[in-house]
Amino acid sequence: MRLKMKLILIFMVLVGFLGEGYASVYTDQNEAVKKGWQHFKMFCANCHGKNADGKGPLVEAMKLMPSDLTALRQTGDICIAERVLRAVSGVHVLPEGQEQKMPVFSGNLESITIYEITQFLKAIQK
Repeated sequence: MRLKMKLILIFMVLVGFLGEGYASVYTDQNEAVKKGWQHFKMFCANCHGKNADGKGPLVEAMKLMPSDLTALRQTGDICIAERVLRAVSGVHVLPEGQEQKMPVFSGNLESITIYEITQFLKAIQK
């Protein structure tokens, strides 16, 4: 229950960032993307690869292939920001028969960091 409440709170903060209020923090959206790239390299690239294509240096030691994050799509009501939030919180939907293998990062990342990673991922979609 505690994780669910934290997830809801983080999601609400992210939704707030996506609105007009966040525009005043980032006058240049490229700044958020650049910071997101730096965070991505630190937290995500070992598994998802420097190109976010799921081909990071640790892939050979993994049982499951990491997702290609350049091909995230909005599915139904779930936008890219929500998919990222769910993944870093460990509550994302997995294909049937797969176990949760991605480390949970939500306890280690600030909301702004998650937002910036999300902006980077939005910018590199195919």
